[in-house]
Amino acid sequence: MTKRLRVFNGLLVRLETYAVGILVIAVCDVVLLQVLMRYLFAWPNPWSEEVSRFCFIWMSMLGASLAVAHRSHFRFDQVTGRLPPRAKKAVETSAAAIVLMFALLLIGTGIALMDLTMGERSAALNLPVALVYAAAPVSGVLMLTHLLAGGAGEGGGTSAPPSPQQPGSTGEVG
Repeated sequence: MTKRLRVFNGLLVRLETYAVGILVIAVCDVVLLQVLMRYLFAWPNPWSEEVSRFCFIWMSMLGASLAVAHRSHFRFDQVTGRLPPRAKKAVETSAAAIVLMFALLLIGTGIALMDLTMGERSAALNLPVALVYAAAPVSGVLMLTHLLAGGAGEGGGTSAPPSPQQPGSTGEVG
């Protein structure tokens, strides 16, 4: 069962990575188009601000779940790298518990916000505002999936980055 979950997690990571890449390109293109239209043609697009904002929100939330998948969320490598293995394991378990609580909070709050904004539409694009708030619960579910697939230190095909070396420890300068 865990092997299937890890394969599924690897597929999810790949899909999320492509989605974030597409969203980065979309944000850059739309903002560039907006600048060109505003300053070269003196005709700003009314929709470009909403598109770039919505894409940026989704990109940020998917990026947060990718950080969980790659185990690169907020950490203190300088501190945990010096801890004994037992204490390091306790810190990693605590961090996973905090990420779990945050993911559950994202799911619950995101669903509540979607429910509150279900009838609202965006000004320029006339899209449901709940579509933007859907990024929170989707990201929370993805974080939970990555946590379950990652277990207690396996990143589901993505391992934790190595602890940074102290300058001078390998004989190199810098």
